[in-house]
Amino acid sequence: MFNWLTEIEEPIIPFNEDNGELKIHKIENDKNLTHMSEVCQIFAALDVISEEDGMTAYPTSNHQATQLIMEEVVPHYEVVKEIFIDGELKEINVFRLKNNSRRIIEELLLEGVYPVIPDLYRSKSINRSNYPRRLKYYSINKELINQIYNKETDDVFSFFNSSFLAENQPLALQPTGWKLQSQLKDSYTIRAFSTFAKQLVLIVNDLDNGVIGLDIYN
Repeated sequence: MFNWLTEIEEPIIPFNEDNGELKIHKIENDKNLTHMSEVCQIFAALDVISEEDGMTAYPTSNHQATQLIMEEVVPHYEVVKEIFIDGELKEINVFRLKNNSRRIIEELLLEGVYPVIPDLYRSKSINRSNYPRRLKYYSINKELINQIYNKETDDVFSFFNSSFLAENQPLALQPTGWKLQSQLKDSYTIRAFSTFAKQLVLIVNDLDNGVIGLDIYN
């Protein structure tokens, strides 16, 4: 195996079980934005590239995260729902990009999107679980990665830390078109995220070397 990877056992992820009264509140919004933050691009771009609408759940771990989601993410979507447990807002679910926001992504993909996007999503095909798999897990040895620092990734991880990673849970990304091979070490995503993440784990289907997941720990 490559020296920049260490095979590990399947990580044990603490399960946050929220037992309580569930309430779902739909948010109506008619605001349209003319720009899209890098955080929103990471999740919205997959819908455009794959030509499929997917639901994204944004954890509302604190006021900072909630405010950013409401200001920079919610206006881009047609369907927005707040999830409450015992009266406490736990997450905001977004689904189906507005046409204007879809055009923003399409223009960014042509003119200069956040560089992680075309690297993370290299094909239109999303990995599905309806075919044989034998999963292996590899921790990336960050000290052997030629890391890239930029302001955009700094902003992205500032939000990740206040939202997705705030409850000691990993953030699971879905790369498309990735294969476990030597040149993956030069992936822009891996080089950029290695700068900030405590640990990056590749989830690989050992039957075809397809990378089906990139988990971020902090």
